Amino acid sequence: MDALTRVHDHRTAARPRRAAPLGALLLGLALLPPALVPATPAAAARCPGEDRPVQVRLDTRFDTARLDHTRGRDTINRLHQKTLEGEATIPTHGSAVGLTTTRSEFRFNTRTQYYRRSDGRYCVYLRAVEAELNQVDTMVYVSREFPKGSCNYNVTYQHEKKHVGIYYFTQKDYAPRIRAALARLVRNVNPRIVRSPADARTVHAAEINAGIAPLLAEMEAERKRRNALLDTPENYAAERAKCPTW
Repeated sequence: MDALTRVHDHRTAARPRRAAPLGALLLGLALLPPALVPATPAAAARCPGEDRPVQVRLDTRFDTARLDHTRGRDTINRLHQKTLEGEATIPTHGSAVGLTTTRSEFRFNTRTQYYRRSDGRYCVYLRAVEAELNQVDTMVYVSREFPKGSCNYNVTYQHEKKHVGIYYFTQKDYAPRIRAALARLVRNVNPRIVRSPADARTVHAAEINAGIAPLLAEMEAERKRRNALLDTPENYAAERAKCPTW
């Protein structure tokens, strides 16, 4: 019986914002539940193919943040109001003078091998998962009303760099946990018995999505918590006190 091997790409993306919600991103994948037939020991025994360990790889990417010093505080504040909730970054007179936007991604490829059985169903073996956890398109905005080297510019820029650091270290803290979760999710997954090649393409991806979503949501919540600790009224007051005028 011939085996068909396929590589399937499953990806998510988000528009730029501070703390893009990865939990929501996974839901955006919109995989339809496959017509899955549980692989009982007897059914699994009728599946050709070898049940071997699944290869798992997770790569992380964190792009260098870029600086935009071309926008005025009114433009930055409109961008803040459009993309964020909560207090403005170092708000002065009700307007944001600095802002950090970013885009979060979680994507993965699955490599599967499946066989058509005599009863018309398909035995599907997951062979490999290659995943990426990315933080990209990170932009730091500092109001152009603040000349480079001025007290206001330096304080605003340093504050935004702390937000960039939060994204970096949160990703660094959670990457090993996500890698371990992926390894756990692919244990004892072979074979899966489905009714069509289309189901063969999605059955393992659906299980990975469902299993990894809670951890990604936890990572997003932790990022929000760390950002909120930085953006408190007390911290804002301390930042404003560093310069004589705003």
